[in-house]
Amino acid sequence: MISWERARMSVLIPGSRVVRIVLITLTLLFVMMAVYFVNAKTLYVKVDGKMVKVLTVQRTIGAALAYSNLKIYPEDIVSPARGSFIEKNLAVEVKRSVPVKLTVDGQVIMGRSTGKTVAEVLNDFSDRYGLQLKNSDEVNVDRQAAVTANMEIAVQRAVTVHLVADGKTLDTEMAPRTVAEALTKLGLSVGAKDKVSLPMDHKLAADDRIQVVRVTERIETVRTELPYQIVAQPADFPLGLPDRVVSRGSNGLQEQTVKLTFEDGKEVDREILRQQVVRPPVNQVVSRGAQTSISRGGKQITFKRAYQMRATAYSDPGATTATGADVHYGVVAVDPRVIPLGSRLYVDGYGEATALDTGGAIKGNRIDLYMESEEDASAWGVRNVIVYVL
Repeated sequence: MISWERARMSVLIPGSRVVRIVLITLTLLFVMMAVYFVNAKTLYVKVDGKMVKVLTVQRTIGAALAYSNLKIYPEDIVSPARGSFIEKNLAVEVKRSVPVKLTVDGQVIMGRSTGKTVAEVLNDFSDRYGLQLKNSDEVNVDRQAAVTANMEIAVQRAVTVHLVADGKTLDTEMAPRTVAEALTKLGLSVGAKDKVSLPMDHKLAADDRIQVVRVTERIETVRTELPYQIVAQPADFPLGLPDRVVSRGSNGLQEQTVKLTFEDGKEVDREILRQQVVRPPVNQVVSRGAQTSISRGGKQITFKRAYQMRATAYSDPGATTATGADVHYGVVAVDPRVIPLGSRLYVDGYGEATALDTGGAIKGNRIDLYMESEEDASAWGVRNVIVYVL
């Protein structure tokens, strides 16, 4: 009997300790839960189109979200701000970011953005990563396209290119590409004969200058006159006097088929493809004086050449000539550009003379003859004469 009681006591004692431990643990949990529920605040978080209730003892919105199971990313936009203190039954809205792969000139950036369009993502990444992207940079997708998760966006930075064509100069920006691709992008067609300042496969760099010269060709028929020639026949009248027309000449006519080449509207070359004489020229035949001697008063006079001149007369006894000689009969005034001063002459109707004087009115084929008196000068008047240079 005694042994059975002892056995029953040994079983009850350990069991009581376990119960006490359990009771203490439950009590602590109850107290903790009581404290938690007393201090806990409720957040109503709108995320992914749903309203989620979050119970937290954290002081700020950011800390509460960090300890929640909502998987909030640093790029997500939280309103009110993450640093705001939590108030009872506070409503919080989370705008989700999406992962995006951005490649800029070969540099890959993996990030997240809340931008709805490609343009908004580019502005976001440009500001955040200091990329300094421009609107003229070229993108592989439409800038207004909606952004999707894991979207791949590639950007090629634009450079300034100068284009001169069709009388205009255009300064534009585009991503580096070949000259041929650049012209296509700008909607500029190039003819087979047009000239381009850079090779079509040249890849453009900053400030490259492309000049397009328009080359056009035109076939024309051109008619030109063929001038007639003057054929002189020696005749028996003084050398130097005007030719006498025997038969009049006439110009001929030549027809040419010409290929004209123009660069930007200016003629740069002409090639004669064919030519023919439509009407040959007719030479003009003239008689040309060949006589170098004359007979006057039974005397044979040899001369170098003769002139037809308008002759006047003057008288000024005691005067001196332009050469310093005293005036006397046989002294004549001439234009030195026609007859050199000092030349010996023979003047029809006057006789032998020497060119020793000039005069303000004596220009060209004019001569002034000295007379011994005013009466003789007046009697001479004005005559057309032949002057022979001996």
